[in-house]
Amino acid sequence: MANDITGLDAVQAKLRQLGNKRKAKNAATRSARKAMNIVKKAAVQTAKGFDDKDSGNKIWKNIVTKAGKTKGTGSLVMKVGVKGGAKQAKDTGNSGGDTFYWRYREYGTATQSASPFLRPALNNSIDAVKAEFTRAYSEELDKEIAKL
Repeated sequence: MANDITGLDAVQAKLRQLGNKRKAKNAATRSARKAMNIVKKAAVQTAKGFDDKDSGNKIWKNIVTKAGKTKGTGSLVMKVGVKGGAKQAKDTGNSGGDTFYWRYREYGTATQSASPFLRPALNNSIDAVKAEFTRAYSEELDKEIAKL
């Protein structure tokens, strides 16, 4: 989901002062991770509510924030998802166990209606994520400029 963030005039001035695109992207990555951790926390809280307490597999333990692959320094991708993917495996090495079934819960099946927890976590906190990214990015750029 791509969103434009407005009100970054002061940040753009800091970017021109910094002048190094790689340092700016590193600062943006750190800031995006901080911002998307808001979504992760919301998803974890929801997943804790429906996880079976008697099972060793816990979806909420496998929810992570990770950077996606991008080309160049002009774009950034930060993802919140569930480790392990959609394939059932005997030994995943994930702290929450084998939670391949998270997709059934999120998207539903032919016999089970969807009960999403990741998508609402983002939709309900998008304004907080934007505000946190703006705040954190400005702070990270200040740190990088101070190093000059």
